[in-house]
Amino acid sequence: MRPELENKLVADYPKLLANINEGPMVSPMCFGVECGDGWYTIIDETCRLLSRHEPLSGAKFVQVKEKYGTLRIYLSHQDDYADGVIDMAEALSSRTCEVCGQPGKSNDRGWIMTRCEGCRGA
Repeated sequence: MRPELENKLVADYPKLLANINEGPMVSPMCFGVECGDGWYTIIDETCRLLSRHEPLSGAKFVQVKEKYGTLRIYLSHQDDYADGVIDMAEALSSRTCEVCGQPGKSNDRGWIMTRCEGCRGA
C-alpha cells in the first residue's frame, strides 16, 4: 500500500495500528499494510467498525496482508464481533480488485490474485 494511504490509516486509527512502528521481533506490522491500494476502503471500514467496538479497545493489528488473493487481518485479541467484521472484509476483498478497488475476481491458475479485467491485463 502506498505510504500516504498507510499513513492516513495510522493517523485515523492509531491504537489499531500502534504496532506499525515496532521492530520485526515485536510484530509483523513493522512491514506495514502488505496489500494493494485497491483494498484501502475495505481496511478503512474494518478499522472504523473495530475501533468503535468497546471490548476491543486495546486490540492492535498483528498483521494486515494479502494471501491467496484475499485480505488477511490478524488482531492481538478478538471476539465474535471482530471475527464477523474480519470475515466480511476478507469476503469483500475476494470480489474487489487489489490494485484499483473496482469489482474483480480471483484467477484460477498461477499466483492467486484478485483483479478486475483492466488491471489483470495491465
